[in-house]
Amino acid sequence: MAYDDAGTSPAGEGRRPAFADAAGAGASALSPGDDRPRTPPAAPDARASAPATRRAPVRPAAVAGAGGAGIVAAVFGTLLHGHLVFVGGVPLPVGALGALVLAGSLFLLCGLWARNVVLTAVAGAVAYGGVALLSTSSKTLILTGSSVTAPGSALAGNLWLFGVLAVTLAAVAVGAGVLAPSRLRRSTAR
Repeated sequence: MAYDDAGTSPAGEGRRPAFADAAGAGASALSPGDDRPRTPPAAPDARASAPATRRAPVRPAAVAGAGGAGIVAAVFGTLLHGHLVFVGGVPLPVGALGALVLAGSLFLLCGLWARNVVLTAVAGAVAYGGVALLSTSSKTLILTGSSVTAPGSALAGNLWLFGVLAVTLAAVAVGAGVLAPSRLRRSTAR
């Protein structure tokens, strides 16, 4: 079966054959046994040759992702920030710095994934709210692994609590800088 003639139905008139003949699709102007001219293959569309661009996620998924990233940053950052390294008897809050790097990268990733810098701020706000809620608990010292208040752990706690706000603002600024050129390209392409 070399050709699909589409029968005698009026809906089948003008249809291209399903299979090309052995000589090639455009070799003959007429199909064997058919007096209708063949339609030449369509020219490639300009949009088809353009590289495929990834679409931003739908808004509910992006908001849920930002909320989830904020919760993950709050919980894992709170677990991490209590780690101290003692150098010559001086406690260094390396856990708090690591927690801030973790939180900032999650916030920035969230905004870049959604292609919306506002969701970077949403993730930061959720994380800050989570950290504030966790800090009101009487079990926070147990959660972070410190049983008594010491200057090192107090510094780490303050650095974590107030550093979340600073990291959120930094992630928003970086995200706005990264996303601005792509917005400019999209607006000039229209």
